[in-house]
Amino acid sequence: MQDELILFRKMQEGDWCAFNSFFESYSERLYLYALGFVGNRAEAEDIVQDTFIYLWVNRAKITHSGSLYAYLSRSVKNSCIDRKLHAEVEQRYLREMMASGEESSEDSENLEELYRRLQVVMDNLPPKCKEIFILGCVEGLSYKDVAEQLGVSVNTVKTQVKVAYKKIKSEFGDHNKNFMLILCNSFFKKEAGK
Repeated sequence: MQDELILFRKMQEGDWCAFNSFFESYSERLYLYALGFVGNRAEAEDIVQDTFIYLWVNRAKITHSGSLYAYLSRSVKNSCIDRKLHAEVEQRYLREMMASGEESSEDSENLEELYRRLQVVMDNLPPKCKEIFILGCVEGLSYKDVAEQLGVSVNTVKTQVKVAYKKIKSEFGDHNKNFMLILCNSFFKKEAGK
């Protein structure tokens, strides 16, 4: 661990060999980790590459004193979740628009902007709230499963989902009602009957 901290400090000072040492040590494990999430080799490679690019570009700003692998795997996991959320929202939105017969080229173009706005809302949620929302809405876990996985009560999960829902609703309001309805119906319908 001490050797890793010394190597990390060297990397922060611009030592390419120190950075390359981290890349050689961790890239394969991170790739397999990402592949388990996204199930696509090219996408997993992109995620790991983007993670290391971020590490190098922001090396001077990163204040990390623990295991670098833990830091990098958390970054990879967050990137995988973000991509999965984006793909899921896009698929559901387009599927609903096609089913309702309301799809237009403008809707497809606006989807990226709507997703960007959703990502901003998600990034501004408190960490536990975001984690609960992602487990329930992206991973598809029930309130009970989320509660068990995180060691919190079902009521805590419900409260945090409501917090996330309110923030999303305040961002999208009535202007993007179709997007908001699709998002909430697709994410929350599995809990409605419980």
